Amino acid sequence: MSVSRSKGRGTPTPRPARAATSDDASSAAGATGTGRVVAFVALAFGLSWGVGAALAGLPVLAPDGIFIAGVPLAALTVLAATEGRAGLRDLGRRLIRWRVAARWYVLVVAAPITLVGVACALLPLVGGRGSDWTRLPSPTSTLALLGVLLVLPVGAPVGEEIGWRGYALPRLLARRSAAVSAVALGVVWALWHLPLVLSDPLTREPVPFLLQIVPLSVLFTCVFVHTNGSLLPAVLFHACFDVALASAAPTLAVDDYARLWWALLVLQTLAAAAVVGFGGLRAGAVGDARVSTATRRTSQLNQT
Repeated sequence: MSVSRSKGRGTPTPRPARAATSDDASSAAGATGTGRVVAFVALAFGLSWGVGAALAGLPVLAPDGIFIAGVPLAALTVLAATEGRAGLRDLGRRLIRWRVAARWYVLVVAAPITLVGVACALLPLVGGRGSDWTRLPSPTSTLALLGVLLVLPVGAPVGEEIGWRGYALPRLLARRSAAVSAVALGVVWALWHLPLVLSDPLTREPVPFLLQIVPLSVLFTCVFVHTNGSLLPAVLFHACFDVALASAAPTLAVDDYARLWWALLVLQTLAAAAVVGFGGLRAGAVGDARVSTATRRTSQLNQT
């Protein structure tokens, strides 16, 4: 409570303190949410870049499975420490939530095949040799790879999505627009890949590979906000991209890899621009897509 002096007198009169507003509470909750995302990112980078490499007896530029495991371990650690069982249950439910519109399953399978296929088809137009489709892996081996990626708990699709779309994205969406959240997360996601790129720059041309992750994050965010925050479509989307790239690799000459990443950068940027331009990042009636139940509960607790 503050005081003020009345006219003509030296006696101070009490002035009621300004009541806390909902904007104050929202700002505090947003700051708390941002701090937790920062903590997750710092821990993920620390585990992947530092501790994981040290335990494996390898330099940070030679990452392996321990590198990928840093992301889900960081997400689960921060989530357990800040939201407890409720947060962990919410994440688990969203990981297996399969009841989403069928068109999104079609999209997350078809989009990676289309983007990688078109990129390969464009290579001769930019000086490449083009694809030798006779070297395409068999359908059996392709499906086997997809199956492994979908169930491997610390593999790239499942492990990464637990952290990036499972933990970080809904908390970014709670206070920021979908476009800003997608780009911010895309930058972090790209930087996290830096050791992978530097360990094999021939396969992953550094500049286009890192840049294409940002528009790719926009596409992932579009899927996320339209599937009620479910992680299953995101995992399938990620796995299908990995499988499409793994299938295309043996059909290409080594010196075409760089051209492939530049082509994907262009195509994914165009796709992301179309998504933003046509309002594809607006969830519409999907209430839970912007922030999960556990996150909303935590925000409410922060406001009390």
